[in-house]
Amino acid sequence: METIPIAKRIAEKGIENIDLSMFSEDDRKVIYEKAADILLRVGKIDESFIALEKAGKLPVEELKKRAETKMQFGQYKEAYYLLMKTGQIEMADFVKTNFL
Repeated sequence: METIPIAKRIAEKGIENIDLSMFSEDDRKVIYEKAADILLRVGKIDESFIALEKAGKLPVEELKKRAETKMQFGQYKEAYYLLMKTGQIEMADFVKTNFL
């Protein structure tokens, strides 16, 4: 199956706007992984992380770095969600208690 056109469509329309339920779990993972590559190339970094998460390949270390950057720029809500996603519950609670 040719997955690149579907991955391109995801990049164009947005990851939450495409229904891939008709594909097998393995096919969905491949499609989301290719979509993540495309999204990274076009600068949609946050969406690429969502695609990677759906592909089962969440880059935890990269998300931790992004959470730190978000905190430095005062983007505490985004940092909180990234910290929760990476399992840094204590730090996420600290951000929530002190900045949200």
